[in-house]
Amino acid sequence: MTTPMHCVFSPHDFSATAIRTSDGRLVQVTGYGLCPTAGWELRLVAAGSGLRSQPGRLRLELRELPPRGAPRVATETTVDVTIEDTRAEEVEIRFGWREGFVIPVREAALRRTPRGALRRRADAAPGRVAASVG
Repeated sequence: MTTPMHCVFSPHDFSATAIRTSDGRLVQVTGYGLCPTAGWELRLVAAGSGLRSQPGRLRLELRELPPRGAPRVATETTVDVTIEDTRAEEVEIRFGWREGFVIPVREAALRRTPRGALRRRADAAPGRVAASVG
């Protein structure tokens, strides 16, 4: 049996949340993939707009860096990025080896504290995500 060359990703494993700040609007994209071994490094980077540029769509490319000599154990690996964007309504995740997918950007939910102030909910994005920002 050979080890797969790439991690496995699904649109259901990703979320995009818009966070409004006093300086503007940030879009946090988080997700995970099932990688064939431990130690994979995943990064989301800006992708070119391509020939079919669509307003309101933020384009990212997922890049993988496999480990050297890691034992073959399927491992859930997280990826996240925070980008300043004033108008994105959806995020396109592209891959160099397969068809990509598009996920909606959801606005962060606000909730009232006991004293009446508004706060962002930490769990505003639905589904399983990794919430580290780096």
